Amino acid sequence: MENEDNFYDQLVQDYGQPCVVTRVGGDYGTSGNTIDPNNFESPHNKEISIPETFKDVLLKLCPEIKDVVSIGYRENSVYDPNTFNPIYKYLVGVDIYFDETTGMKKSKHEYGTLFNDYFKMTYSDIDYVTFHVQSFIFPPEKSNREKFLELFETK
Repeated sequence: MENEDNFYDQLVQDYGQPCVVTRVGGDYGTSGNTIDPNNFESPHNKEISIPETFKDVLLKLCPEIKDVVSIGYRENSVYDPNTFNPIYKYLVGVDIYFDETTGMKKSKHEYGTLFNDYFKMTYSDIDYVTFHVQSFIFPPEKSNREKFLELFETK
């Protein structure tokens, strides 16, 4: 019971009122305080980097992607109904940078599904991490001057 009391005290501190953690439609949230997967700009957001091994897998299996950068993560919890201990799940937000020649080949949802599948294949013992593609980032279009200087290589 002491662990449960500390948890409710933490909820009051974080949200200003006691609330119940629930899972609705695949997204984790708190009553009256839903978590928007598109909003990684909050005081509870923390910066992280994508593991190099996973980034290598993504870049090899999706050659149109130039880089993948984390924009942060959200930590959500649900309770084990048998022990009332919190079970933590993580939603990692990413921005995808594309190669200027190929561009994107799938939608945000399709890339998110691929990232989740590739992560499960790369780290088979970790089932509590999911990815959400926040933004596609394309390189700026080159100006005529830049194209000219590339073509004629000034000395």
